Amino acid sequence: MLPHFCSSLTMMRSLTTLFLAFSIANGYHLQRRYCNGIRHVHLAVGKDPSNSMTISFSSNEADDDENVHGAIWIGTKPNEMNRLVIEQEDPLYYTSAQPGHVKDYTSPLQHHITVTDLKPQTTYYYRIITRKTVGELKELSNTLKEIKVAENILKEQEKAEFYNGTKASNRRELFLRQRRLAPPPYDSTQCACPDPDKVRFFRTFSRAGHGNPVFGVIGDIGQFPHSEETLEHLKKHFGDKIDSIILAGDLAYPELDHRRWDTFMDFLDDYPLVEYIPMHITPGNHDIDKPENGTNIFSAYEVRFRMPRIREVELGLYEGGYGKLDMNKPPYPLPYEYGNAYYAFQYGKTHQIYLNSYSRLDPGSKQYEWLVQELESVNRHQTPWLLVTFHVPIYNTFEVHQHDEQMFKMREHIEPLLVSHKVNVVFNGHIHAYQRTKPVAFGNVNYTGPIHIVMGAGGRNADATFLNEEPEEWVAVRDGTIYGYGVLEICNNSHARWDWVHTGQKGDYNKVYHQNISLPAGGTDHAYFT
Repeated sequence: MLPHFCSSLTMMRSLTTLFLAFSIANGYHLQRRYCNGIRHVHLAVGKDPSNSMTISFSSNEADDDENVHGAIWIGTKPNEMNRLVIEQEDPLYYTSAQPGHVKDYTSPLQHHITVTDLKPQTTYYYRIITRKTVGELKELSNTLKEIKVAENILKEQEKAEFYNGTKASNRRELFLRQRRLAPPPYDSTQCACPDPDKVRFFRTFSRAGHGNPVFGVIGDIGQFPHSEETLEHLKKHFGDKIDSIILAGDLAYPELDHRRWDTFMDFLDDYPLVEYIPMHITPGNHDIDKPENGTNIFSAYEVRFRMPRIREVELGLYEGGYGKLDMNKPPYPLPYEYGNAYYAFQYGKTHQIYLNSYSRLDPGSKQYEWLVQELESVNRHQTPWLLVTFHVPIYNTFEVHQHDEQMFKMREHIEPLLVSHKVNVVFNGHIHAYQRTKPVAFGNVNYTGPIHIVMGAGGRNADATFLNEEPEEWVAVRDGTIYGYGVLEICNNSHARWDWVHTGQKGDYNKVYHQNISLPAGGTDHAYFT
């Protein structure tokens, strides 16, 4: 286990993990940190990454019956944050049925504040504040011009908003439930609640068509020991180099228990990357979150995050009724349009498109027709690199998920668009493994087709077996034993460098489905794309 950011509790964490691994056959103890204040801070770009940024965070528990509104103090110096941006919409929350509980789960209040009129390639410092009314925030805006003047007034009130972590031991719940594959969720009680007075920072990027960004790419991260290794390694080795993070779906693995979303967001707090590096997400099957005794879908995914929207979300209910969904055969299609489901933006010399594998994909559907328009709008002189991210891969050398309907729909309806518009790279997750294809189109190696990269071993159990001993013609590299992430560096208009970064390993050999064959681990993968 790698050192933990928040304390020197590495040995305690390891012993706890061993104990919980021993007891998992009988269920798990969910260790949730109770903080009633500013936490779960993360970023996403606005519609123009050179001049806007969305800052998202949680505040009070929504069932506390106490109104809370948020704002951002921001400026180009940590001691001169003299602009106050007040949230323009009421905070959000959601509820969901909890298995084994009479009372439904209620999320903390979720705030999303988009700051605009920023300057490109500029470092900004920001501090989040909350008040009971928007009027109180407006009064601050009218009377206080600099954070250093307001500091003494704000500090005591915000300290009172900070939830005393010592109460956690009195409120901690125990929840036992059978688990088949996953280790216990992240134990967030090992760290203190985030400092409500913390000054954070971010940096805007260049205008579209300028600048050579570096992206970290993660899939199926979860909140497990290997998830911690992934974020620890990414922060240590690339935290000052990457400009944005691509997260290819399957975020928290809540497994019907929405308190796992809280522990996942605590995990992101404790390994602080996304409070200063924007993160962009695509929905995975484990983000559907339909409760066993309910029909709501994608509630946490849509409410807790705010991507650069095309328009307001259209989110319906699951029409298949009550009952537990089989995540090995996730349903298709689901009534989820716009919002965080699919969107696009320009980032330096890249045009990035994020799709939803679980919304309708056929011609005439909202997602398909929007995608056609988006691809036709791409200016390859300004943004020569076209990147597309969605959860379910079109190309899959592994045995698992070979029969997902989403894969066939993507292959039938979306691949022709990717090929005809000369998409450079497609990022996927879903398979808990690593795979990079050669440039491929319609099942054949074709150097005008995209490169498809499955980056699905960010933390969840890396155990995918090969479908066949001999790799398909279009496979460049494949492995089902190594955990890690990817780094894509745009070098110039015509060249990019790709690195598959290892963070851990489950075994020494790859296995072949239904055959007593062991093949060596995948090794390294460093490649240049043109």
